[in-house]
Amino acid sequence: MNTVKINSIKNLNGHIEIRIEADESHKNPILYVKARKEENCSLSFSPYSFNNNKVIFRIPASSLSYTNIYYDAYLEYINRDGDLVQERIKNSSRRKRLALNLLNLKHQRVQHSEHEYLVTEYFAVGGYLAFQVRETDEYDNYKYKLKEFLACLLAPLMYWRYKDSKLIYEKFSNYARDNSFYYFAYTQKNDKHNKLFYIITKNSPDIKNLEPYKKNVVYFMSIKHILLILISKYFIASESKGHAYAWRHNQSIPRYFLNRKPFVFLQHGVLGLKKVDRTFFANNRLNHADLFITSSEIEKKIVLDFLGYKEQDVAVTGLARWDNFKGLSKEKKIFVMPTWRVQLDLLSDEEFLRSEFYLAYSKLLHSTKIKQILHDNSYQLHFMLHPKFVRFEKYFMSDDENIKIIHQSEEPIDQELKTSELLITDYSSIMWDALYYDCPTLLFQFDQDDYLQRQGSYLDFQADLKDIIIKNPQILLKKIVAFMQNKETVNLSSLKQKYFSYTDQENSKRIYDSIGQWESSYQFKPLYKKHS
Repeated sequence: MNTVKINSIKNLNGHIEIRIEADESHKNPILYVKARKEENCSLSFSPYSFNNNKVIFRIPASSLSYTNIYYDAYLEYINRDGDLVQERIKNSSRRKRLALNLLNLKHQRVQHSEHEYLVTEYFAVGGYLAFQVRETDEYDNYKYKLKEFLACLLAPLMYWRYKDSKLIYEKFSNYARDNSFYYFAYTQKNDKHNKLFYIITKNSPDIKNLEPYKKNVVYFMSIKHILLILISKYFIASESKGHAYAWRHNQSIPRYFLNRKPFVFLQHGVLGLKKVDRTFFANNRLNHADLFITSSEIEKKIVLDFLGYKEQDVAVTGLARWDNFKGLSKEKKIFVMPTWRVQLDLLSDEEFLRSEFYLAYSKLLHSTKIKQILHDNSYQLHFMLHPKFVRFEKYFMSDDENIKIIHQSEEPIDQELKTSELLITDYSSIMWDALYYDCPTLLFQFDQDDYLQRQGSYLDFQADLKDIIIKNPQILLKKIVAFMQNKETVNLSSLKQKYFSYTDQENSKRIYDSIGQWESSYQFKPLYKKHS
């Protein structure tokens, strides 16, 4: 089967004009634009014109809904044999693909209500035509394009100074409180000649944490930051590569270099309760980890069996943030933090308010019984949503003095865990942190059947965790009362022995040693060759 090829792409008065090579073997051609994450969202377009072995389509940029981020393009036609064929559209010229992706030449601005969106054409892995729709942000300003231009000019001059540098960061390069920060702090204290640089936004709530190490701090989207993306040897992070640069700005020269650099994945949590998407799979060309950090042999087996990594690509060390466990004094407090659900990603506000998730936690927060329980036992309840729910945070509130709605930007999760007497979550990996910190945990899985069908788990809930799983809201309240009055808990020691290879405070040292061993054997490709 011959892939349908593009002749040219133009932006014309709010339309994307696509010229495709076609002839008499492509009868009744129709262009389909399909949303990548929503199977039922597909747009079809008839030819604008068809002549001289070229079929021309014009797509109104505003027709690509902002509720879907990525779209792929297909041509459907009847071939010479009378078969209905549907093929992806590609550009076979690497030079033209790079020109479009690196220079970000093809985009249009579309107004939806009070927000402006950018519709961008680009070529995905394999050279296939795709579209991205994202809201415009400050990094679309031309001053950042100028910074990128200057960084590209400086890269050959500064290469030999920074060629051994490494970059480290956390979510959106806006935090310094997770595995990346604790590993970075370890290297600054124990390796005086390290060339590890921490990326952080200037207005980060955690900027104070980096004050002792400011000579190795670079500000997000500064010229030096972009320069180091171009030159640095590799990246280390607790998030994907995309968090090291302007979010979803996928077409630029820095992004091109970022995508091709080696990557050490410190992990954000521990694998087990939730099957992960393909972002970190070994066969993902853009985000796969060249070294994957894990906490136990059980987790390592998940990475090998389900994510497709090889033995030499995985290290069992423990998480860097666990080294900071200093046994803070406990407060009479219950910490409630549910994780996100894949089916809630694209819901409107009205649909979310009807969801089983919202109704379950709203009832818990507004329950007369939970308020009475907290009051009678002098306990506080702190409720925190996963960051992916940030646009729905406004719907979770309480007028009770013992119930506090908190946000991740206000209070680090590990601080909440270390000072709470009980954690209530569902499928979140923070369960493993709570276990490490000896914080009793209940898993409120009122939607377990639906969750397993949509998301899935690497563990057998009934075999592995049945003693702490609760499906009924009334039983959850009874368990909370029993805990407050009798400190009734499950024995954690057996779970710790099973799921953690180490429970000391040497995780960062093991990570450091593992990275050093990996680096010494990895075949790095130089950006420039030194001439004599």
